[in-house]
Amino acid sequence: MLANLILAIILITIAICAILTLDQAVNIGSSVLKAILRFTRRSKLLTEFILRAYLRYRRTINKPYLN
Repeated sequence: MLANLILAIILITIAICAILTLDQAVNIGSSVLKAILRFTRRSKLLTEFILRAYLRYRRTINKPYLN
């Protein structure tokens, strides 16, 4: 009976620790996810900018010098 009480106390302690660390883990995970999304958005904008610059460059190169 005493062993069951000790096991119950240990399990309750583990559950409380899991609940406390779960909140921190979710916060860290969400901040990492937000950072990844910001990075991919910047990468997308940069890629689009480089592609447009390249297309302008190709258009300029292919223009005839004389009309």
